[in-house]
Amino acid sequence: MPNDLVSPTTRACMREISSHLGPKKLAPCWEGSGFTPGAPRDTSGAGAKHLFSSYADHITWSDPEQVGRALTVFEMMLRTYRTIVENEYDPDGTPAQERWGKILDAIQREFSYDGLQITESLLIIPPGTRRPDHERTDAQLYEEALRVLCHARNQMQRLPSTTRGKQEEEIRDVLLVALGAAFAGRCTAESLNGAGKTDLLLRIEDRNVLVGECKIWGGSAQFAGDIKQLFGYLTPHDRYAALPLFIRRVRPEPIVDKAARLLAEHPRCVSVATPDPANGLYRFVLRSSSATPWDVEVALIPFVIV
Repeated sequence: MPNDLVSPTTRACMREISSHLGPKKLAPCWEGSGFTPGAPRDTSGAGAKHLFSSYADHITWSDPEQVGRALTVFEMMLRTYRTIVENEYDPDGTPAQERWGKILDAIQREFSYDGLQITESLLIIPPGTRRPDHERTDAQLYEEALRVLCHARNQMQRLPSTTRGKQEEEIRDVLLVALGAAFAGRCTAESLNGAGKTDLLLRIEDRNVLVGECKIWGGSAQFAGDIKQLFGYLTPHDRYAALPLFIRRVRPEPIVDKAARLLAEHPRCVSVATPDPANGLYRFVLRSSSATPWDVEVALIPFVIV
């Protein structure tokens, strides 16, 4: 009998993780995977565990093609789980990245017994191999880039010496390092795109998955100009953008509210996502002024600096 490529122990680890997701968050991970649920053989547990087993118990775990699709499901589960862990309240004040890092270490150890590694961006692959990034959607890559920017922001705010007395370009370079580390050096600064040079350009497999323009808050009128400047750097091929906004104020909240309101009330704004002040992320969809307009997702990421 062929050996399983993913052991029952590792599958049990992922089944346990499913209980943290719940059925509502777990179901989208399996949808579109090509697997059909059936009666679970493992009937222990309920809810998400039952749903997990209804799929996993009918996979041929010695079949490389089926295992490859299942690992993609596991990757989506891990990304969802990471978001849950990072948004949980921690009474000890442990940083979100540190909490997730401890959990991920244990999961990585289980997969290593099967000869698999989990990368920083939560791809599950054999050691020494590389999965082409074009197999991940632009939306997934954009979400990963926003996550890197938010974590870089949080770390910079914990270490004020990294921004004290620095100019916009010097602070931008810290973000460039963070994105470059996460995406194997494929983020560049002052890169020609559209009608000028954008501060941050993440280009993967000849596609721009994030166009970023860093700004220091200088008032409402200036910020309106900053939005216009960002759109000058976008082409019909660019659908994802970010505005890291550096704020040097003792009380930054009124400025964050003002910047978010300016984007929400912008004449090109077509939709506003529910604000996420806990994670310092505000999302909008703006439409270009072209004769053949296209929509762009824009993420406002406020940075409180000294």
